[in-house]
Amino acid sequence: MKLLFLSSVAVLISSLALDAKSRLGEYYLGFGYTFVDGGPKGDLEGDMLEISANSMASDSTDFIFNLSYANVEQNGTDDSVFQIGLDYVYHYDEYVFQNGMFRPFAGIGLSYLKDDKGVRLADDGFTWSFLGGTEILFTDSFSFLLGGRFIGLWSDFGENDFSINTGLTYWISDVHGIALEYNRAFDQKVDLVGLKYFYSWQ
Repeated sequence: MKLLFLSSVAVLISSLALDAKSRLGEYYLGFGYTFVDGGPKGDLEGDMLEISANSMASDSTDFIFNLSYANVEQNGTDDSVFQIGLDYVYHYDEYVFQNGMFRPFAGIGLSYLKDDKGVRLADDGFTWSFLGGTEILFTDSFSFLLGGRFIGLWSDFGENDFSINTGLTYWISDVHGIALEYNRAFDQKVDLVGLKYFYSWQ
């Protein structure tokens, strides 16, 4: 009886996920506000504004444009952090539960970073990154994104960091969505907690 119940729940969740709205394979604009806190000495704080755009390159690949600007304070001095970048992401829909509950992804990214305060890398210059993870589609409105990003400087491959990226997304409709996100940069010991609004036109 217990096995029958669990099987029924799994079928129900999977059937809901078949038509779920995803953050992968969609056209949308994102606008976010993020709190910045932490640093190696725990004395870094500030806020960040973010703009992103997701565009399908093909049925299984996306281009994701990101722009962020932060004003941060450390030891009584203010400074700005700026990053502009582009990610190319492949989602493996055909390999794991096609159009199902789990949508694994992997990608590469390029960006330009101005970061004297150490929110991302504590340095300026062009960066490379590798990213991967999965999106878990619970229903047609709720999903959870779990991923990681390894980022480094082109000018100094020894200057790098790994961050974990999470996001709980709720699509109010096919057009409007909101997400609560948490990111943690491990070497820099910086936490980013933010709220995003998505406008989708697909």
